[in-house]
Amino acid sequence: MNSREGQKGVRQLFPYIKEEWRGLILKKPGELLKNATELRFRAGQGCTLTCGEKNYIVEGIQATSADLEELMEAICRGAAYQFENQIENGYIPLPGGHRAGICGTFVRDEQGLVRVRNVSSVNLRVCRDIRGIAEALFPKLLCDDRFCSTLIVSEPCGGKTTLLTDLVRVLSEKGYRSAVVDERGEIAAVYSGVPQKDLGALADVLDGYPKPYGMMIALRTLSPQVLVCDEIGTEEETERMLEAMNAGVPVLVTAHARDEEELFNRPQIRRLTDAGAISKVVMLKGAKSPGKIRKVMTVNHYDDEDFWSSSDC
Repeated sequence: MNSREGQKGVRQLFPYIKEEWRGLILKKPGELLKNATELRFRAGQGCTLTCGEKNYIVEGIQATSADLEELMEAICRGAAYQFENQIENGYIPLPGGHRAGICGTFVRDEQGLVRVRNVSSVNLRVCRDIRGIAEALFPKLLCDDRFCSTLIVSEPCGGKTTLLTDLVRVLSEKGYRSAVVDERGEIAAVYSGVPQKDLGALADVLDGYPKPYGMMIALRTLSPQVLVCDEIGTEEETERMLEAMNAGVPVLVTAHARDEEELFNRPQIRRLTDAGAISKVVMLKGAKSPGKIRKVMTVNHYDDEDFWSSSDC
């Protein structure tokens, strides 16, 4: 079974969950299990399923600290030391693109490594590798028949990364080489060196690289035709994007914002649009309609003034 066939609900996470809990989870409606995005366990509490903006309690589960330690052992395959870097970033990658978010007591040891002690909650996030959502969007992102720099925007849980991933796949199908700087493992979901999400045949993934460093390496060594990363925003990341623009490489990136006003009040975003490093802005509808496009905006620059045109989707 490939990763896309397996990502049909929380059942893909059952190998890590004790058997008696599985039966209680399966009492929930099948449609909820299929569409749930998170399965969360909290010490001293229980288990909840998240679907969209709603949370559903799984009756009959009362998780203890020992239960969560056992869950962690299963997730880490009994070798938590191999996942120290991932745990420092707050999650552990799982086969199929799923991830386990970890909460607990933050401890830094003598070597400066981060440890999580007294695990208080574990959030199993269901991977959604959805094909086809970028097909109709792609033609709107062309300038003179070539892909132009694009920013995908929504509030959290609005489907930015899902759309980004599918756009990378479409870029591969259209013949574009892309360099994907996947700092947190959310775009490609690399597991044992293999992307668990379908990015197509022409995507190179820099897994775990800090975005500024990864963008620099990509531009110097991979000769990308498109540079891709998630959640842009810092000054250093902005500088790397401007370098990409000066090198003639379009970028495909995302950013958090509820609306246009919040987005363009950010100095780094304004700097990118003013410099011409961003040509298209895709506004998503938000958490209530993940991955759904509300508006595509085009940035044009004439005589140092910004002119915006937009099309509703």
